[in-house]
Amino acid sequence: MAKEEFKRYYQDKEVTDTYDAQREGTKYRREKRAQELKIFLELLDKKEEDEILELGVSSGALTQYLGKCKAIDTNPEMLKITKQKNPLAECICADMFKLPFQDKSFDKIVTIRVWTHLDEKELREAIRESKRVLKDKGILVFDVEEYNPLRRFVNFFYKRLFRITGYKICPYRLNHITKIVMEEGFNIEEIKFLKHRIGRQIILKTRKK
Repeated sequence: MAKEEFKRYYQDKEVTDTYDAQREGTKYRREKRAQELKIFLELLDKKEEDEILELGVSSGALTQYLGKCKAIDTNPEMLKITKQKNPLAECICADMFKLPFQDKSFDKIVTIRVWTHLDEKELREAIRESKRVLKDKGILVFDVEEYNPLRRFVNFFYKRLFRITGYKICPYRLNHITKIVMEEGFNIEEIKFLKHRIGRQIILKTRKK
């Protein structure tokens, strides 16, 4: 299954050992990550009393700003890095498709640069499982890559030229991703875009119906 390949990919030591260095290795990448984090934190709008869950935390780029929260990933080595960045986070080795939490456990769920790797079937599975553990009217914040054939073409050669790691991207058109979200039981509260040199990232704040 594709999602099993996805999990294995991000457990590869070559990927985990170079993750932060690659994503913050240039001035452009550092600036873009800072912009991205600012958007996510604004949309999440964390309150002191909120029960927060972050999915697929990787090395904790976002987790470090969340304070007390639950943070899951399938890679225990990445969770160690995340815990160092945010000692208040409860880091749990778990699968976002089978969350080890009771129904309606969280006020807000966030995931950054994770669901953009999922095809529609897997994305719907992930949304449904998040919906299960979200409280009524709970908030879900996530992103996907917007479909852009030129970006896909350039990215193909860029990764090979600079030996950048990264699992395949499943891009979505804006009307397609909004349709999926609404069909899976969420209302869209806000949409923001992060511009790349070519193309852009769609970041959505949604609320459980």
